[in-house]
Amino acid sequence: MVPVDVHGIAVGCSAHIGRYGYVASAPYTAPGARTPLVISWLDADQLAAVDATEYPNYRRVLLPGSQYPMVMPSGERLGGAYLYVGERGVLMSPDGTERPLPGGGDQSALLTRLLAGSPRLRALLGPDPRAWVTRAGADPAVRTTGTRIFQEEGWALPQPDLLRCPEDGQHGGPGGPGGPKSYDALSSPE
Repeated sequence: MVPVDVHGIAVGCSAHIGRYGYVASAPYTAPGARTPLVISWLDADQLAAVDATEYPNYRRVLLPGSQYPMVMPSGERLGGAYLYVGERGVLMSPDGTERPLPGGGDQSALLTRLLAGSPRLRALLGPDPRAWVTRAGADPAVRTTGTRIFQEEGWALPQPDLLRCPEDGQHGGPGGPGGPKSYDALSSPE
């Protein structure tokens, strides 16, 4: 794993409720942003294992370094890298003051904010984050309904630019002809 600064991408909250009841992070386009992320070089089996944990809520795409420059600490620029993009986009603030919501923060504070913004979520998931995680983690139908409420409340910001990046293989399978891209194939800019 190596740190990498990615230009034009930031991290928000995925517009879906995950299998354990939490709201995970997801990338979004952010012109002018420079976000420190981590890159890993995985073989085909490792990549397939990660794919299996991410589908169907995320899609692996090949993010082009020509559009989203990626710079490692050595100064080396990558020609591209795989990125898991949220199929449903990222969450915008329920009160409209912050778009999109930042990802990777305090999950309890996030869930409290979402519950405060929607009577429908409160009725479905309970009065507090503990009830949310308990109910959503126990029942796929509750997660599906909660995710649908995000959409219906107008909180989901689609990421069509990222979803238009080329996919490199099919759901759960190795990365297309010849397998996943190697370090050498991705380490020089296009």
